Amino acid sequence: MIALLRPSLKPRRTAARRSKKEHLWTEPWVVWRGDGYRDLVCPACRTRSVMDKIIDASPPFEPRKRYALFRCGACGTLHYPDAKPVEYQKVRDADIARKYYVEIGAGLDAMFAPLAWAEPEMASSYLEVGGGYGFSIDFASRALGWRAAGVDPSSVAAVGARDLGYDLRRAYLSADDPAPDGPFDRVLSSEVIEHVRDPDPFLAAVAAAAGDNGVLMLTTPDAAAVSPGLSGAALLQIVVAGHHIVIFTAEGLTAVLHRAGFRHIHVVSRDQTLLAVASRREVKADFGARPARDIYRRYLRERRDALAADPALYAGFAVRLLKECVHAGEFAEATEVLEALAARWRREYGLDIDSPSRIRPLFETTWRRARRAVRRYAGEHPFNLAVALFYAGRVREQEGRAADAEAAYRACVRAGKATMRVFDELAAPCRETEDCMRRAALHAAMLAAPVRPEQACADVMALIPEEPSLPQDLWREARLRVFADGVLTGRREAVEPLALYAFALLEALRRNRLPFSVTEGFAAAALGMRALQDGTPGEAAPWFAAARDAMTDQRERAVFEAERAAAAQAAGGESLIEAAAALIAAVETCDASAAEAPAKRLSALGAEHPAISHACAFALGLRALNMTGEAKAAATWFARAALITADAAERAEALYHEILALEQAGEAASATQRAKALAAAAKEDAAVKNALGSRYDGLRRYKDAS
Repeated sequence: MIALLRPSLKPRRTAARRSKKEHLWTEPWVVWRGDGYRDLVCPACRTRSVMDKIIDASPPFEPRKRYALFRCGACGTLHYPDAKPVEYQKVRDADIARKYYVEIGAGLDAMFAPLAWAEPEMASSYLEVGGGYGFSIDFASRALGWRAAGVDPSSVAAVGARDLGYDLRRAYLSADDPAPDGPFDRVLSSEVIEHVRDPDPFLAAVAAAAGDNGVLMLTTPDAAAVSPGLSGAALLQIVVAGHHIVIFTAEGLTAVLHRAGFRHIHVVSRDQTLLAVASRREVKADFGARPARDIYRRYLRERRDALAADPALYAGFAVRLLKECVHAGEFAEATEVLEALAARWRREYGLDIDSPSRIRPLFETTWRRARRAVRRYAGEHPFNLAVALFYAGRVREQEGRAADAEAAYRACVRAGKATMRVFDELAAPCRETEDCMRRAALHAAMLAAPVRPEQACADVMALIPEEPSLPQDLWREARLRVFADGVLTGRREAVEPLALYAFALLEALRRNRLPFSVTEGFAAAALGMRALQDGTPGEAAPWFAAARDAMTDQRERAVFEAERAAAAQAAGGESLIEAAAALIAAVETCDASAAEAPAKRLSALGAEHPAISHACAFALGLRALNMTGEAKAAATWFARAALITADAAERAEALYHEILALEQAGEAASATQRAKALAAAAKEDAAVKNALGSRYDGLRRYKDAS
């Protein structure tokens, strides 16, 4: 929770370029420890033990102060024994904090979700404890029609109640100071309990507010997610020193809820957060439930219009409405929302979303002037500018305005980089802005690919260091589309760095006989075109066939079928890949006559030819062993099949068949040697032993093999 005042910050049309200055280095805010311990009582499970110190961490804005975080060995809950609850009455830069929260920081969709977790159709009254600004209270009252109120001592809650117009009691909820007008059907305490030193009195008061028939919904950071491998931004949100005091595990949270008198408790972990529903009577919990999307969209529209006089509230509701309309496919309404927002920001900030190439935000500061620089930037830019630009790009793309869409996406990346520096100064990481930046970069690359493949390829290659954080489906599509567009428009060299990735991905799909998507089909056609340019039309034909089969447009199917036929004719018949597929199919169906021609062609290449895959070598071995009685040749093919596969089970299968072939060829010594090695591998690797199955015991017939 952040203490806020009535807003004094106003939009200003004074953005200008300024000289860049370097940040001074400071020591890290968190240091992992493994050398401390202390005799403590766990605030969650009440176990007394010697607890290990996990980290030393500094509070936001207080880098010189350090708090030690300890882990309970019984339930895993973390807590800062020396931290004191924060007084939520501070007012410094409250207008900045309000602007951040209202425009971008408040995740309304996630905030409103708990209202649907526990049989919402049975509820008519609602209390939120520690709800901060109070968006959920406003939604429960105006969108759901519930009698709704809040209990929160902070000035941010006072500002929210004044801005939104809901019933607030400024106090700390306790047994001595209970909630008025209770009990309530539903009580929500979201991201509050981690701020409380002793959770028992707090939950006793919350339980009293819910009464015998009410339901408590609760969220809090998940201590199980805390590890050295967690990113700094994600770690900061969980272990905020000086603000979070007790960080629960699911086990610890369940224990403290039981002590509060709740008998029916559901706790799950989602995205490094614990979600809980607790009640005295049995209630069905559904943590995947959300309020109806049309209700949510109507709420955003109505509150945008009702609170339009406030720049931050208007921007917050408008951008969230724009996002919701795009996700719902309501592009006509999205266009209207975007036009109104653009007109507003032209007037207030001098920023024109319709001319995104001119939007070039710049944030410059030094550690001595950071506060002044943040205030200046906040007055010159909306904090959700990057998000708005991303969804503007989505709208323009839907309208078929590719150049405008690309410009909006690139402006999103620029705005996001500048704004994220501001958020770093505020110690307020924003995942939504980061996600929009990454998605915008991928969309921009795909739009640039047909006309500027060099730029598109450079965009994609620059994102490789961020691969773990990228949306994987979009990341995969972007690489394939940029590669395909570059090759198919005659600029192969520009996208050649992506060729190996495309080949590896599509070859794996083809080997496993999986269907291709349309995007994968175009990438397959690009591989076919490369093969033609390299003078191997026999290899091009199967890629064009795969492209043909992936197309949904009959005209495109006809084009790629024509390319396939021309490549096959130029190759003078069947390609090596087609020959291998024919051989494998013939061996699987025990059709010796059908296997003869492709086997002769492939055998003539030799075992080390690149066209001989694991499956092809194994099929040649089976044919030689079972169809032509050439046991020695079969052993050679099985040995090659074992050598060129990375799969332990495939290797074990090939080696076992090599042993059988050697035995049939009368080479007992070699068979015994191979059997010993395979048995030893099976002892060490469960995957090898499982692949052999009952045949593992058969290896015992070789002396000392087991």
